[in-house]
Amino acid sequence: MDKPYLYEFLVRGTATGIAGAHVIYAAEAKNALTGESRTETGMAQPVAMVAGAAGVPLGDIAAALNINALAEVETLRQQLAERDAEIAGLRAQPANASAENAS
Repeated sequence: MDKPYLYEFLVRGTATGIAGAHVIYAAEAKNALTGESRTETGMAQPVAMVAGAAGVPLGDIAAALNINALAEVETLRQQLAERDAEIAGLRAQPANASAENAS
């Protein structure tokens, strides 16, 4: 089996807040008989909601989510910069047209 990776992270909530959470890890494996690659998932493990509790540390999950969120934010920043440049170009078109007509 290859290196395990985060497969699923589930948080259960109630009207008063988070009731609990669990995580499932998966890994790629090859069928010994056919050589076919498949994803094998592990058992659900409780996520530790407070320091010292048993289970997967919430910090590990939060770090993985933060990495994904930061990548998404960077993508959105790049898209915003592209749109800003596009808008600046469109705003410059009437000014350029007026200057050309005046000459």
